[in-house]
Amino acid sequence: MNFIGKYGEFAVMLKLLGLEIEAYLAIKSNQDDYDITVIIDNKQVKRVQVKATDLRNKNRNNSIDGTEKNYDYLVILIHDSNNKSDRFFVLTKEEADIERGTRVKMGTSKKIKGTSHIKTSLISHEDQWSKIVAN
Repeated sequence: MNFIGKYGEFAVMLKLLGLEIEAYLAIKSNQDDYDITVIIDNKQVKRVQVKATDLRNKNRNNSIDGTEKNYDYLVILIHDSNNKSDRFFVLTKEEADIERGTRVKMGTSKKIKGTSHIKTSLISHEDQWSKIVAN
């Protein structure tokens, strides 16, 4: 898919707004470490980094970079071009750091008999939007 990064940002924005979570695209000139600013109850500002990948691309493990940046939440969108579906995985910064480990890039899938599958360790984070609105 062309423009997968922008697709991911707008898909996450649409999801957040659909959940009635106040969200705005970050201003890249001074908010380079994250993509979306979330406002909770006019009191809290939360920074959301978005990473998107296509499950069916030629990459062996759909590695994403930039997860070491300064943000509060990482939302990974994994698009499946075969069935035109999106899956969202919401991680806190701490959870993202654990998932990445000591690697420079974070793998999001693995190949089994030539077919890409989402990493098992991400499944527990699927659609966990409540993390963002929690304290």
